[in-house]
Amino acid sequence: MSKKLNMEPIDPKVAKAMVAAYAKDGMTSSECYTKAVWFPAEQILEIAKSMSEGKYDGLRIYFAQYLEGAIDGVPESYEGRNTLLLVPTTSRVGNDNEIDDHKDDLGNIGNRGQGCPDQCNGTDL
Repeated sequence: MSKKLNMEPIDPKVAKAMVAAYAKDGMTSSECYTKAVWFPAEQILEIAKSMSEGKYDGLRIYFAQYLEGAIDGVPESYEGRNTLLLVPTTSRVGNDNEIDDHKDDLGNIGNRGQGCPDQCNGTDL
């Protein structure tokens, strides 16, 4: 994935299916093994900028699994491997439980990281 990464958000339906796939066999199948996921600074800084501007109050990180052909631009070798989804959250104050909680922004689900394996250059752990 040396080419410019597609930074478009992931469709919520696809993201839900990816999270469900991880829950099903993401920790038991050796074919799913992912050592690490690298995210470009550009993507992280974009999220941080939105947080500093008050749009988001945090970031939820979901464990997920790549699905065959579900996301344009993802290499075939990633299919079935575990990954992470980055989902910014907004504050919900005064809900039914009178406790602050955080709502996922399903219109801005990020991924687009580089997985190891395949691209493990620079890893020390």
